[in-house]
Amino acid sequence: MKFKKFAAVLAAASMLTVFSAQVASAADKVTVSAEKVTAAAGSEFTLKIDLSGVPAAGVSAVDFALTYDSSIIEITSATAGDIVNLNADGQEAFEGVSVFAADFSNPKVVTVTYGTALEDTAYWITKDGTFLVLKGTVKADAPAGAVSDVKIVANDRSVIDGSDTKNTDINIGNVVGETITPFEVAVSDGSVTVAGGGSDVTEKKLGDVNLDGNVNIMDIILLNKAIYGKAELNDQQRANADVNGDGKPDATDSLNIMKYAIKLISTLEGIS
Repeated sequence: MKFKKFAAVLAAASMLTVFSAQVASAADKVTVSAEKVTAAAGSEFTLKIDLSGVPAAGVSAVDFALTYDSSIIEITSATAGDIVNLNADGQEAFEGVSVFAADFSNPKVVTVTYGTALEDTAYWITKDGTFLVLKGTVKADAPAGAVSDVKIVANDRSVIDGSDTKNTDINIGNVVGETITPFEVAVSDGSVTVAGGGSDVTEKKLGDVNLDGNVNIMDIILLNKAIYGKAELNDQQRANADVNGDGKPDATDSLNIMKYAIKLISTLEGIS
């Protein structure tokens, strides 16, 4: 009977919950923790998801999801961290499916599943470290000081493919043949905070409206949104946007920043 390895991995992850009563040792608690990072509006960020307390027996199955505020950030990639041995892909008896899968196509949620049918622990997760790396962008109109929590939650899926019963657990453990060993799970949620929010202006960097250290199209987009009342600038952003020094960031400043970004002019200093 032909079946997909990925479906088998999900079934094994679900069975970890069924057999959770077997967990007795505090040493078998695995912690999933997300970073807390800060990034400016319009800029990119990287946020790591780590596993710690990985038991000596190793981990061959992981299943959870991450939720975030899509009005503040956008996720652009989700890739395996350095503790995931992707070489297992070429050793599996089932072809065409990676041992690691992360889906960020649905705004607000990233689903993550890892699992290998290999019983050789050399291909398992056997040490603490980075399990998942998220990359994304802070929305250009995100207000300074806004926070998107990145919460570690259960993967909202059917326990078994086609079932109406929904999974309610974060599943981490190992599976060898018919022996299933689930581990207790703790979580430490992360966040992305939009940089800025202070009222003091430090050193100006003309044209750097979104405070990411660069002058490019993202600064023009943010300034134009502010001009039309679709975004608010803090004091530092306003100072950087006011390239002609007339005290009011406006369309003239936007035009000059655009000229600088496409190299029609070589400096924003002394612009009138």
